[in-house]
Amino acid sequence: MLRGGNFGSAANEIAFLGIPYAAPPVADLRWKAPEPASKWKGTRDATKFSHSCMQPATSPFAKSQMSEDCLYLNVWTTEFSPSANLPVMVWIHGGGNYQGRGQDPPLGPGLARMGVVVVSLNYRLGPFGFLAHEALSRESPHHSSGNYGLLDQIESLKWVQRNISEFGGDPRKVTIFGESAGATDACLLMASPLAAGLFRGAILESGDCQATLIADSKKSIPFNLIHGSGEQQGAALSRHFGIASGPDELAKLRAIPAEQLLQAWEVDPDVVVSPIVDGWVIPEQPATIFAQGRQASVPVIVGSNSNEGTSFISKNNPSTLDQYEKYLARDSGKFSAEELAVYPASSDAKVPDAYLQLQTEFFGFGAYSMARAMTRTGQKAYLYSFDFVGPDGYASQGAFHTEELFFLADAFPVNWPRTREEEKLGEAMRRYWTQFARTGNPNAKPNPPWPPYDLQFEQCMGVGREVKLKPIPGVERLVALEKIMKKVLAEEAGSED
Repeated sequence: MLRGGNFGSAANEIAFLGIPYAAPPVADLRWKAPEPASKWKGTRDATKFSHSCMQPATSPFAKSQMSEDCLYLNVWTTEFSPSANLPVMVWIHGGGNYQGRGQDPPLGPGLARMGVVVVSLNYRLGPFGFLAHEALSRESPHHSSGNYGLLDQIESLKWVQRNISEFGGDPRKVTIFGESAGATDACLLMASPLAAGLFRGAILESGDCQATLIADSKKSIPFNLIHGSGEQQGAALSRHFGIASGPDELAKLRAIPAEQLLQAWEVDPDVVVSPIVDGWVIPEQPATIFAQGRQASVPVIVGSNSNEGTSFISKNNPSTLDQYEKYLARDSGKFSAEELAVYPASSDAKVPDAYLQLQTEFFGFGAYSMARAMTRTGQKAYLYSFDFVGPDGYASQGAFHTEELFFLADAFPVNWPRTREEEKLGEAMRRYWTQFARTGNPNAKPNPPWPPYDLQFEQCMGVGREVKLKPIPGVERLVALEKIMKKVLAEEAGSED
């Protein structure tokens, strides 16, 4: 039994928070696939969020309570009845796979009021969620390591299949949705055979997995800024703590306090963790899986924001032509001259703008190529470009990375003076998103009609102060990137021969 609480003033607005969907991944369960959660006796309180998963001190959520014991999920519903059969939306939070938590942004209440059951979850992050290591691969019955955070997400989807009808949801109508790294992970779930049949639709906001290459557990990939193989990156953690290879290596690593392990990852640049090709959860490059049409055959909403790059401006960005060319060489290898031709900079002064445009259109290309990949398989893809420019201090950032979530959640920063214009756009977005979860098609009156992407017509839905079809921004550059990516993919396939 669970005791939930109300998330609004109406009696039928009910939330169940902090429900365990797997056993705490601590001690001997650190860096293992999630195990079943223990059953409890009596009534469990489900009125408070669980601890966040371990994440860096720089995370905006670091002030909240954190713990390795963090595999919990939350449910919002307005029809708490096994016979309701509402569509289900499972939120995978963003944060680069090293920070974030399921309750942020607060999407549950606003979307649940639209007639869907909303589920959000925590999953292991950083070195706890994505550490590959040769000793872990040897220990695994699947000869695999890394991707524990993805395994958590899969386990949560299995929990949904077993339990969501009790909360008013229909397990046959599950849509996964995420933003940034959450969208990347949703894409990876589409590529994973372990997630087959666990969802019937996906919404990807500003994130993708198939428009470039990802790291590999066994070999180094000379593209996409990848540094060594996954297992080489993991070995750096043992070196950091002076732990020699041997039969007790894993026991010593698992005995390290979580705070020390997190700190080591933060300060040691050689300890790199990310989703990888591990031969089990992700059997091969997602780019190859999607190019060959072997991903999950589900409809998608996919898109990006028109000024994504403004959120990634930092002092570490290339500022000279030499730095920019070296960056491109790490990104696209032997094809870097072609990438430079698409995003040219003839002098140091022109580098910041070229780099900013490249960063923005990296997201745009991911959405564009995902729409094309799904359309080629015969599935419908609904492509959007979010272009709402905010007020006052936000205006200089344009339509920045994550901004669309304010509208989807109907939750704005305190220094954002919300008007009826914001409210109308948020209502339209929630209507599109929830109707997609309901039917696999986002169209619902009174929203403007949103046709699926068509390979013959390079159009998308502009989502901003006006909601209407428009040409895909920068499509000529996206086409050029697609040509480069095909060469990168062919080069990588040739290296495996």
